[in-house]
Parts: sequence; C-alpha cells; structure tokens
Amino acid sequence: MDLLNGLRATALDPSYEAAAEERGRRGVLRKQRGWVLVALVLVGLFLGVALGHQLRAAPAVAQERAHLIERISTTESDIDALRSRVVVLNDEVSALGLSAGALTADEQALGDALGMAVGTARVVGPGVRVTLDDGADTSVQGSQVVDADLRMVVNSLRALGAEAVSINGRRLSVRTAIRNAGDAITVDYRSLVRPYVIEAIGDADALDGGFPGSEGGHWVEGLTQHYGVVWSITRVNDLSMLADPGLDVDQARKAN
Repeated sequence: MDLLNGLRATALDPSYEAAAEERGRRGVLRKQRGWVLVALVLVGLFLGVALGHQLRAAPAVAQERAHLIERISTTESDIDALRSRVVVLNDEVSALGLSAGALTADEQALGDALGMAVGTARVVGPGVRVTLDDGADTSVQGSQVVDADLRMVVNSLRALGAEAVSINGRRLSVRTAIRNAGDAITVDYRSLVRPYVIEAIGDADALDGGFPGSEGGHWVEGLTQHYGVVWSITRVNDLSMLADPGLDVDQARKAN
C-alpha cells in the first residue's frame, strides 16, 4: 500500500508542475499588462480631452485679456483728460475769483505760491532731467529699476533744493505714492513705462553739480556698476510741469 501511495503521489514529473506554475505566472502578468494598458489609454483620453478644452478656450481667454487691456488703456486716457480739465478749471476759478474781487492781489499771489509748492499749480523753470533704464540683461537679478530706486533719486533731488519734481510727466506732490505693482512701477497708482524720466525744477547748478555726490547719485552709480542699470543727468533750461489736481481735502479740517 505504501508503494502504491508513493507511486500515486509521484506519478507526474516535477517539471510538469513547474511548467504549470510558469504558465500561471504568465497569465497573471498578461492580465496585469492588460489593466496597465487600459489605464494608460484612459489617462491619455482624459489628457486629450483636457488639452482639447484648453486649446478651444485659449482664443477666448486671449480675446478677453486684450479687451480688458483696451478698457484699462481707455479708462486711463479718460482719467488723464479729466485731470487736465480739472487743472484748467482750477486756473479759471482762480482768475474769476481775482477779477470778481474775491481775492486781493496779495492773496492770489500767496495762493499761487502755495499751489506751486504743494503741486496744485503748473510750473515752469530751469532744472535737470535724470533718466534711468533697466540693464541690458534683464534676467540678472537687480538689473531692473524698481520703486526704491526712483524714490532714492527723487528724495536726493529734493534734498538738493528741487522745488517741483515729476516722473514720466506725472507731477509729484506730498501725497504721491511711488511703488511696485507686480513687475510695474506706479506713480499715483498709474503704471509707468521705461525709461523712467525724472525732471526737477530748481537751481540747475546745485542739482546737476550735487546729485552725483548725493546719496541718490551713489545709489544709481552702484546700480550701474553691479547690475548694468543705465542712468544720466542733463541740464534743461525750460522745464514745464502740470499740476496734480488730486489734492482735494475731504476729511481734514482747520484746527481752532
């Protein structure tokens, strides 16, 4: 009986069992590869659909962006026109007040002097023009002019006696903000386009002669040496600056 049982247990050659196991493993691998192939097809299908939607939406997004840029440019132009109109109307009001006898000549002269000092009156006179521009390789960190650079130049010119200052034609007053907004520099929340032209009315000899040795002069020269920023200063015999009409007082009151 033991002999019969042994023959029954070892009736198949061991190689048959190994071959069966190998076939089983191959079947499992084929199934796994099939599932992987199905998953890849599904992923490719989803990516294709998403890419198709994105490509179809791209023209609409670009059109909407262009429309927004156009609206912003139109609004900024309208604001500039209104600001210029405010300046003209303020001049007319002052002239009417003087002709109607509401103000004496001395009072009018005092008002004009105050307006020139704070930026609510148009001014002309000699001075200097400082121009700053980005370095040739804008990929180098520090090669782009930023708000701090303009503030440094403006503050130094004022310290040297500048009586009126503007940046790219925008008059600076006691409430003017110079700051970065993303990659742009804004003055009174209006974006500037390089190069940045800073004009200052005052004693041209003092401004031109003193600026290179001032804190602002050392600052921009350092920018040139280290980052390639381009700057220059020139004398101008007859500068003209518009008023800043945005200096109305709404909340402040005269103290008793």
